[in-house]
Amino acid sequence: MSRSAGEIAMGIILQPLPLIMMAVMFYMLFMVTRAATARDGGNLGGVTPDGGKVISVKATFAGVRGMPGLFAVATNNASPLFAIGPAGIEYRVIRKRKRAFAEIEQVDVRTAWRTVNIEVLFRGEILTFAVNVGTEAAARSTLALFPAATPMTMRARVLSIPSEQLFPAGE
Repeated sequence: MSRSAGEIAMGIILQPLPLIMMAVMFYMLFMVTRAATARDGGNLGGVTPDGGKVISVKATFAGVRGMPGLFAVATNNASPLFAIGPAGIEYRVIRKRKRAFAEIEQVDVRTAWRTVNIEVLFRGEILTFAVNVGTEAAARSTLALFPAATPMTMRARVLSIPSEQLFPAGE
């Protein structure tokens, strides 16, 4: 017993269960996407409650000490957070964490095609933290927010010097 193409089409269109299921699936996809890309409303105007500065970043990463910079065990580009406050840094890869400046062993800068990452190594930790700030100018302004006593590699130290000091206007 065969049915015509019109009967098959009518059977597909008129059965409400598949349409309802598809509508529910699209709604769930919308809700999950909206929740994943929602920004944290806890910082107003780029300032944290303790007076720190929230840095606009493209992504945050958790890496393993000793592994290449391209290797990350976790990443967050949906709702990354990086803030530098008076007592330390605050960041989010998987969950939000605060670290004091005394816990920082070294700050480094890694550049690649279309990306500039600031990498932070912590004392006694196997995991590292890296943040993609996007441009060299953004990295320069971000590194300038770290206290002078923060240990940095030579690349990061040179980049942390404001461009006005490197190239005075009168010369």
